[in-house]
Amino acid sequence: MTNRIKVLKAAALAAAAAVALAGCGGGGGGGTSNADGKKVMNAMFIGGTADKALIDVVREVTDEFNETNEFNVEMRIETYENEQYKTKLASLMASNSQPDVFFTWSSGYLKPFVAGNKVLDLTPFLDADAEWKGRFNDGVFGPVTFDDKIYAVPHGAAVAVMYYNTGIFAEHGLEVPTTWPEFVDVVTTLKAAGVTPLSAPVKDAWIAGQLLQQIGNAEAGIGLFDETVALTAKWNDPRYVAAGEKLKELQTLGAFPDGYLGMTNDEGRDLFTSGKTAMYYMGSWDMSVLSDSAVAGDIDVFNIPPVTPGENVAVGDVDLAYAVGANTKNADAAAAYIKLFSDTTAQEGFAYDASYLISTNTELDEAKLSPLFIKINALQHDLTAVTPWFDRVFGAGEGVEFNNAAQAIIAGQDPTPRLDELQTFAEANAER
Repeated sequence: MTNRIKVLKAAALAAAAAVALAGCGGGGGGGTSNADGKKVMNAMFIGGTADKALIDVVREVTDEFNETNEFNVEMRIETYENEQYKTKLASLMASNSQPDVFFTWSSGYLKPFVAGNKVLDLTPFLDADAEWKGRFNDGVFGPVTFDDKIYAVPHGAAVAVMYYNTGIFAEHGLEVPTTWPEFVDVVTTLKAAGVTPLSAPVKDAWIAGQLLQQIGNAEAGIGLFDETVALTAKWNDPRYVAAGEKLKELQTLGAFPDGYLGMTNDEGRDLFTSGKTAMYYMGSWDMSVLSDSAVAGDIDVFNIPPVTPGENVAVGDVDLAYAVGANTKNADAAAAYIKLFSDTTAQEGFAYDASYLISTNTELDEAKLSPLFIKINALQHDLTAVTPWFDRVFGAGEGVEFNNAAQAIIAGQDPTPRLDELQTFAEANAER
């Protein structure tokens, strides 16, 4: 990567008070030195099998920062698989030992850390650097803003899509469905032909949750999501029950592969990339590994069709959000490191090398983008709205319980009692 880091000295001065407070805690790095006498800082990111290209970009940014920064620091990174990362970060937060820089999801996931004073307010740094703040698309900071203060900087975007194998569809005379009955016809046709219709690896409950949420989007549009967030719609609303019935219908039809209830995300993806399933519902973050797979030339995408014409709502959110631990002893260096991820070179790396949707206004050369990136980007622009994952909006409470309910429904349980239980849980925890 080119050496284009821009040090945030003005921002550091503007945030002097915050920096002084941050340095008083016992958590962040900066307390030890390397062999060259540089203070060591630490950054923690998600780095699963599907994230190799993404982590390569992170490493390039980190190498550049370590070679060029004027803070006399060395940033060291650690990566963890999704669930392992959540457990590790929660443990560090609980012990007030949060990293200097860390990956975070938005909304309800980040909010408890903010409320617990574990995260540094980045507003002074961004407000002191109009060029930096101006790099981002409209609305990017909304999901990471609390009480008008910005606590993380999103460098990417994510949307869940239905990946499908065009070769398998063509072989069986299938077209992209435009209604739910047509989608069911696709499933039944494939099943009758001996083809597993849809890879649904739901060992991790959030995967079942995003599928149920998407069916809910198709069933009732953005209105149901908005009412849910406003707490005017209940979790056992008839529209959620109808979505649950459709998810159970897929299970009854045998849409999913053998062993799907204990299947990991990697195993489910492998079924699709080996041509053993016709469809795979997952986030755009899988683009890179799918683009390098044996069936890359046969992959296209669609959104589960809506009941109401004119509405085209998907599950999606800002992503690659990086935050600074409130206890860091080097807040100015941490902010400079985060800024580098929104630099043109890093953003191009996310898009060209990692096939990751970006959240900045960086102009991209379509000739350097993967065909799958172009397809998903086009689908994203055709959406009328996106709904962030419920476990991001509601966090460890209703968000996680929604995922657990979805996991039970996709296993064949009746949606009504499971959603009744979810609503009872929500009411019992309303004052927490």
